Amino acid sequence: MKKTASFICITFLSIIYLLNIICSTGLAYAQTDTKADIYSDIDTYLQSCMKSTHIPSMSITIVDKDKVLFSQSYGDCKNSDTPFFLGSVSKSFTAACIMQLSEQGKLNLNDNISTYIPNSYDGDKITVRQLLNHTSGLGEHQTLENYKIINKQGVHNYSNVNYSLLGEIIEIVSGKQYNDYITENLFEPLQLLNTSTTLNESMENGVIDGYTNYWGFNIKRSHHYPSSKNAWITVPAGYISSSTNDLGKYLQMYLNGGNGILSKQSINKMFYGDTVYIDDDVPYWYGYGWATVKQPISEPVLRHSGLIETGTSCVFILPESDIAIAITANVNDYFVTNNMLDSLGWSVVLMLLGNPPNEITSNAYIFNHAFINLIMLAILTVAILSLCFIPKYSRKIKCRKKTISLLLLILFHLLLPIFILLLVPIFFATPLWVAKAFVPDVFITIIISSTLLLVSGLIKTVILFRRGLAK
Repeated sequence: MKKTASFICITFLSIIYLLNIICSTGLAYAQTDTKADIYSDIDTYLQSCMKSTHIPSMSITIVDKDKVLFSQSYGDCKNSDTPFFLGSVSKSFTAACIMQLSEQGKLNLNDNISTYIPNSYDGDKITVRQLLNHTSGLGEHQTLENYKIINKQGVHNYSNVNYSLLGEIIEIVSGKQYNDYITENLFEPLQLLNTSTTLNESMENGVIDGYTNYWGFNIKRSHHYPSSKNAWITVPAGYISSSTNDLGKYLQMYLNGGNGILSKQSINKMFYGDTVYIDDDVPYWYGYGWATVKQPISEPVLRHSGLIETGTSCVFILPESDIAIAITANVNDYFVTNNMLDSLGWSVVLMLLGNPPNEITSNAYIFNHAFINLIMLAILTVAILSLCFIPKYSRKIKCRKKTISLLLLILFHLLLPIFILLLVPIFFATPLWVAKAFVPDVFITIIISSTLLLVSGLIKTVILFRRGLAK
């Protein structure tokens, strides 16, 4: 009995020991696979977001100093080598070229731009440094044809023309075309095989089709590539094309202190050396083509987003974690999807820092577009009804007094259409030509509605005169 009891005891202890080893092994495996779990969670989250945001195509690449940690494409995007137009993410490339030329002693950041562009308007009052961090005083919607100081200098006023001028300076100082300089000094050393600054090369690289949203529907649209250096968004300011895999290599350059392309000192200047504080919804500091966000996240994040008429992009660098992220999408939906994409990008950052992502609900897209469409429909309905009710107006006009008829005409057919036309310029500080490019459904609604109101007003005025009530 004693032997049997001993055997049972030893067997029981052995089983407990083996179970302990198995459980310990399983726990150790779970610990070593935590990072893989994070990227699996990110992938699941992004797949869900694709359905909720109605994005046609998206690509993401996450890197550390040495390798690609995660790379995936969604929707119609074939792979992470597919180029997208970057929008203002291009500005960091242009800033890097300026810093290269500064390191070589070919330009001084404190020089007035008239040193390099002799005929520049207000060039003796603007420095290269001010162009880099948007403190030149130039206007947001100016171009190389009409730029001048209209804002207080030293205060951040984001303007594409700042980087259009930097592109001009790169060409003058280097003696090369912008495309040739950036290709030889940035793209080729970093082996960015799917990155370009020309439309032909972008097309040859297979740049993805772009979409613009009309009343909640994504419509394929030709890329509005700048036809001249005088465009509002020029190549140095916003029309470099690149894939997220190439962007990953580009971001690794910063993580590795420049890789011999830039010095660490130049990178620190770009990030932190001459930043300007911007008190936005989420406060940030803007440097040279990079913005730094310090709160409410657990560690500082460097980022820059980009937007063109047919797509968006965003890049992030987490310098303390030595991780960088590139995200591109091929749709511009200014009031809805673009905000969702911003939330999506920050969610990836949050997940990498061990926090839960922002929730993007499945009905947010439909609800937000329905709300915006109802506003546009209401404006359009008022305009259409004013035309439809002209016969009724003609019958009842005799019942109205002369003064009341004139006041109604002025109110509904002069002041109201003028108010509609000024909605975007006044409330969004954006010219209608910009609205036409970036929110075409709003632009179409505004033009049709104001035109119908003015036409119906003109017809009513004719009726008034014919009835002798306008005497």
